[in-house]
Amino acid sequence: MTQALDALDVGGRYPQATSLAKGASSAGTMSRFGTFAITFGISFALYYTVFERLNWPLFTYHPVSGALEFWKQMEGKGPPMFWYGWLVLAGLAALVTSAIATAVPGGILRRATFFCCVLGALWPTCLTVLRSFVADWQALNVEFMNSVWAAAVPALLIAAAISYAVPARFVQRVWAPLLLLVPIGGLVVLGYSLQQYFTH
Repeated sequence: MTQALDALDVGGRYPQATSLAKGASSAGTMSRFGTFAITFGISFALYYTVFERLNWPLFTYHPVSGALEFWKQMEGKGPPMFWYGWLVLAGLAALVTSAIATAVPGGILRRATFFCCVLGALWPTCLTVLRSFVADWQALNVEFMNSVWAAAVPALLIAAAISYAVPARFVQRVWAPLLLLVPIGGLVVLGYSLQQYFTH
């Protein structure tokens, strides 16, 4: 819009039109930056929690020898440090997620956020249900059914069905409260997983 106003030289005759156009442009930039910043903050906390729980560092640092090795490496002089690897991997994943969030339209972003929140609630629920039958799985010698990934399939299917069935108006209404609750839930899980270091 500002290029069209410059081409017509409207700015000299109508200075108010130029200021309105610049305001609209900066509002769009701020909106994209706000989406990026909020998405990065929330997704970083969640990715860090997931990578810490699964013990997936991007690299391992051995402080005694000063060696830096790709992915998770247990061998080396002294205890390995995974914390730096979790931070960097969570930061990269959050960066990609935030870039995608700024590129998609608002309706799709809200629907994807709702899907991820439902998935985040259903995945541990499905895992708990599957593990309640752990004796049956062991009798059948099916160890995979006790893993975290076995719960992913039903959780994904149910979350996709719920996200598809829920009306857009409901998604828009619950979207903002979910943005507040999700990182809190992730940090509660992280705190629970780290309590052993504070209680012993």
